[in-house]
Amino acid sequence: MTATTRNVPAVTVRAPGATQALRAHQRALVHACYSLGWAPGNTLHALCGPASSSPSFWRTLTRLHDAGFLDRQRTVGFCTRPINLYGVGRAGLAVGQPRPWRPRPAQLEHTLAIGEVLGLLARPGRYGWLSVTGWQGEAELRDWAARGDPYPDLLVNWRVDGGAGSWCVEVDRGTESGPAWRRKLVRYLRARPTATILAITTSAARARNLAQLGVDAGVHVQALALTELIAGDPPEVYDSRTRTRLSLPAGCAQSV
Repeated sequence: MTATTRNVPAVTVRAPGATQALRAHQRALVHACYSLGWAPGNTLHALCGPASSSPSFWRTLTRLHDAGFLDRQRTVGFCTRPINLYGVGRAGLAVGQPRPWRPRPAQLEHTLAIGEVLGLLARPGRYGWLSVTGWQGEAELRDWAARGDPYPDLLVNWRVDGGAGSWCVEVDRGTESGPAWRRKLVRYLRARPTATILAITTSAARARNLAQLGVDAGVHVQALALTELIAGDPPEVYDSRTRTRLSLPAGCAQSV
């Protein structure tokens, strides 16, 4: 079960009984809000309605909120201006389904960073022959993870010529110490020994250090700075498996 855009194959919605009356693009919106916990409208537009005009998209978002399919929270403080965050509402859940996990107020800045990264990764045609085919957010992953498993910020499925794979995406804002990252990688090694961690961080130097931690822990880490991801062209990652720096599509091709 993955949140989808118009460029991603349709999949089953987590709460089908609650959303069958909605159209496909509306179900995708509700599911994206469920999967991410909270998401700003611009992220949802990039993921679920890139071909829609802004007025049309915002009308759809407002109608879903008014009908109870989406909750809305106004956020102030760390943003340059107040913004609305959207999460799945009671009408978007199946009867008896508990509300999914949502980030605490102190985590909202991190939540916005995750949304920005996902919008960049999922943009059609951005990375040439590498394309994203589906994704799951942390709230959805928490519903399915076993006790003690790591919770990546995102699980992103991708395809390149000749194969497919996935990333466990960690959006690193430079606040975690080296020992904390080592413990995280050990949890990945135990729960997902074949996983590839895509670490998106604050600088090239920190990306190189995170890749080295992957070498030390025996975990496949591909790390890059957020500025590199924004620039595209395509971005280059520090790869713990090859111990070199290579383009993101080339890194994926070596993983299949």
